[in-house]
Amino acid sequence: NCRKAACRSLSVVFFSFLLFVASFSSAFAQQPGSREVKPPALPKSATELLVDLNSLNPSVASNAIVELKGLKIAPKDALPALISALKNQSEFVRLGAVNAIAEYGLEASPALNALLGALKDKDALVREAAALAILGIGPSAKGSIPELANLLNDDSKKTREAAVTALSTFGIESVPSLIKSLESGNARVSVSAGEALARIGTPAVDQLVISLKKGGVGSENASLALAAIGKASVAPLIVLLKDSNPAISKRAGDTLAAIGTPAVPALIVPNPALN
Repeated sequence: NCRKAACRSLSVVFFSFLLFVASFSSAFAQQPGSREVKPPALPKSATELLVDLNSLNPSVASNAIVELKGLKIAPKDALPALISALKNQSEFVRLGAVNAIAEYGLEASPALNALLGALKDKDALVREAAALAILGIGPSAKGSIPELANLLNDDSKKTREAAVTALSTFGIESVPSLIKSLESGNARVSVSAGEALARIGTPAVDQLVISLKKGGVGSENASLALAAIGKASVAPLIVLLKDSNPAISKRAGDTLAAIGTPAVPALIVPNPALN
């Protein structure tokens, strides 16, 4: 009887122990840090990622843009979805889409119209990125010059600088629009236009000299641009030294003084224009 009682007691103790272990394991499994480890999700296909670009969830769309960069999808397949993503409500998604389009460089030309729309985006970073993306498309994007010139009055300094970079890269094709901006009467626009014309250099000299003669804010920034161009500006400025208008002659002299050393030889050597 004693043996049976002892066995019965041991059974009760062992069963209680099992219940304790089971309840402890259940409680532990419910702890936040002890969740069941799931196998990693399989990478999405290019088709799935292109669909995700149009997701209303900014996180999903942004992740799709990041993952697509590593897949090197052909422009004809990727650009339509990226263009559509430019309409996303999230500025982060729109910025990512513009940057992804820019990655295609010259091959991004089918997205040009969409990028022109992005130049008017309410987010300054998107506008800046769109200007640089248009620059990457190259000469075939020269039709965007008027829209880029409008950015010279942007509230964002970096956006204005991006427009200056793009316009100056288009070279002589940009000169008419830039001269118009230079003489617009808007000080901020005129300064930015002058910077772009200075970068264009020699091809802009003749038009800058004409602006110099007109006076006003445009004349001041034309003088700065001509001085920045340097040697190529010297000959036409020397001609202006003999202008019948003392104000024009003075502007020419001030600009030559700003050019400095590169202008000295032409000023010393007898010049037929001064006879």
